[in-house]
Amino acid sequence: MLEGIADLLVAVLDLFLIGSSSKKKRHIKIDKIIENWAKKLGLYLQTNYKEEKVRSLSVVDDAGNSYQIWIENLKWSRLKVNVSNNQSIRNRKLWSKKCKTSSLTKVLFEAYGMTEQWILESGNKRTIK
Repeated sequence: MLEGIADLLVAVLDLFLIGSSSKKKRHIKIDKIIENWAKKLGLYLQTNYKEEKVRSLSVVDDAGNSYQIWIENLKWSRLKVNVSNNQSIRNRKLWSKKCKTSSLTKVLFEAYGMTEQWILESGNKRTIK
């Protein structure tokens, strides 16, 4: 309950402090969390795509199949972590979970776990270097 109130207060402050260092600090903190997590798994964080700021990571298995993990900013200082197996629409698998910045690392590990599960189900593997 208190965490929800604290998140709401942060969001309200961000609304009043648009362009201030508060919002920038939050983005820097989120990027640092993702970078530290990605480093542990040998993944590269992509931050730009077609002149847009993104937070996206690609996972490739030993057969060359690709999977994508990406993070979206939502309202009220919430995040959404998404995973896709990058297959055709008919065979596409999607997973997503909303979280707070404080639980982002945990949710990123859950997302990667889903990716590993899909890789194993396809009879392939991924080696972390």
